[in-house]
Amino acid sequence: MSRFLSRPVPVEAMIEFLMWLSVPYIVIGLVFTIAHPDDMRALETQLQTRIPAGADLASFGAITVLWPMMLITGPLEERCHVG
Repeated sequence: MSRFLSRPVPVEAMIEFLMWLSVPYIVIGLVFTIAHPDDMRALETQLQTRIPAGADLASFGAITVLWPMMLITGPLEERCHVG
């Protein structure tokens, strides 16, 4: 085991490894975002006052990246107080 850990690893290899790890994370996030359009609309409504031109893209990106938090905390409509 120590022989394996003592080998030098190039920075390019580490970056490639991290990029390959991010692919399933992003794919799961996209599926989660498409499956929960109500959460995306609730966040978009909240973002309309701050960034009116890009609220839809910002909410799509936020839900896609933060899908683990969304799984833990539950539906977004209950916490946003939209209306």
